[in-house]
Amino acid sequence: MRTIALTGNFGMGKTEVLQLFSRLGAYTINIDDVVHAILDKPSIVKKISGLLGSGVLSKSKGALSINKKNTAAIIFNDPEKRKALEKIIHPEVLKEIKRIETAIARRKPESVIVFEVPLLFEAGYEHYFDRTITVHATRKTALKRLSKKGFSKDAAMKRMNAQMPISRKKKMADFRIDNNDSIEKTEKRVERIFRKIQSP
Repeated sequence: MRTIALTGNFGMGKTEVLQLFSRLGAYTINIDDVVHAILDKPSIVKKISGLLGSGVLSKSKGALSINKKNTAAIIFNDPEKRKALEKIIHPEVLKEIKRIETAIARRKPESVIVFEVPLLFEAGYEHYFDRTITVHATRKTALKRLSKKGFSKDAAMKRMNAQMPISRKKKMADFRIDNNDSIEKTEKRVERIFRKIQSP
């Protein structure tokens, strides 16, 4: 089994590239989905509301959960609170990554698993994977994509600036995927890397 971490910065097309790996036969996991499940755990809800206040709480079907929009508004304006929140969430994410890997390895030992991990290098997760890939695009391209998704330039820039510079992520990764061009060109780049990952 080979485990791959796919990263990049906001608006650079990580999820799009993840889908291309899925088409090639890799198991694909979006860590954001894992985080959303973790945020529904009562013990985590309690810790986060203790850190950020009751304004981040929502009530649905009688159960308390974390309001992601309100949480984002706080942490992207307060780096210290963002770091404190990451200390709560990151250990839970690592546990879930290991659980997923073990479950897939039992069923299909020769699998390739690609995890989309936005904060791979910021969190120091790179050591938990066999290979790392950085998806990159220019800031102009990223802002254009995010604008189509409804993000204002100010909101997009705040999120981008909260992340490690993409130039550094490119240097730290085993592979890099340029996602500035058409989906067809990106697909060819993904195929080349997938073949390399699969080779002994």
